[in-house]
Amino acid sequence: MSNITTTATDIVTGALLNINAFSVGQALDDSTGSTCLQVLNDLLDSLSTDEDFIYTQTENIFSWTPGQYQYTVGNPIGGTFTALATSGSPTLTSATVPSGLVVGGTLTDTAAAIPSGTTVVSFSASAQTVTMSQNANQTLSALDTITYTTPGDWAIQRPLRIRTSFTRVTTSAAAGLDYFIDVVSFDRYKEIGLKTVPGPWPYIMAYQPTFPLGNLWIYPNPAIAGSAYFYTDYILEQFANLTQSVNMPQGYARALKKLLALELAPIFGKTPSPQLILQAKEAKSLLKDLNAEPVPTLRYDSDLIYSRHTDASFIVTGGFT
Repeated sequence: MSNITTTATDIVTGALLNINAFSVGQALDDSTGSTCLQVLNDLLDSLSTDEDFIYTQTENIFSWTPGQYQYTVGNPIGGTFTALATSGSPTLTSATVPSGLVVGGTLTDTAAAIPSGTTVVSFSASAQTVTMSQNANQTLSALDTITYTTPGDWAIQRPLRIRTSFTRVTTSAAAGLDYFIDVVSFDRYKEIGLKTVPGPWPYIMAYQPTFPLGNLWIYPNPAIAGSAYFYTDYILEQFANLTQSVNMPQGYARALKKLLALELAPIFGKTPSPQLILQAKEAKSLLKDLNAEPVPTLRYDSDLIYSRHTDASFIVTGGFT
């Protein structure tokens, strides 16, 4: 089996069973389910910061802007506004356009009239309209509550850390070649005296995980719009509701049930058994061992250790090459 399909209800009931706060066949009431869902999402949020618990990296592809050496990264929620949607039209009307609304922000709504992935194309506070990148899929007679985001230069989920990066040149005779970027600490980047020095593409990158937008710094200042590839740790998906289905790699469902049981135990006035504590530790250790990065191997130029003892060309070159 390549993966496990599970729901928040399955994880929550499994955790409650582990601390004897639930019986087989018992219905999960709304109040208990809501509380457990919040604790589960808090746990997922915390585990996302543990690099050994993360099973993969996310590839992010953008373009360098010539002359720009600092970028903001993230797509945080900016707020909400109300508007009316019309089926087949990209224009929201009677909109209470907020001052923080920006072009490129992602839109979601409570009435599900806005398709997933819709962004802001333009807006007019005086006309009370917002133009979307997609058409609404239903007509609403009552005002819809719409949530918008305020993206940075690169509108992705704010990274916790950046692993590796490279630039892929897309123009000139070097098109298609990848040039490695060394990801350094922000303190190392600050040691560079003149950060605006121009260059064809950057070879140093530093990430500062400021909030709500992260800051990315590069050196030297790129002169061409090459493709920027950088790899960030995957952030574990949180559950929107108890019935939402998600796919997980092997081992994660058990680990989440055991770890959530430890989180829920004090809330329900239970004391985790020594066996549960041992099982939770084992489940997490198995995943951390699986996700651990291999020890980097030493890399060097092969010419540095090239032996001439078995090279027949020695008699031709005299050993001078």
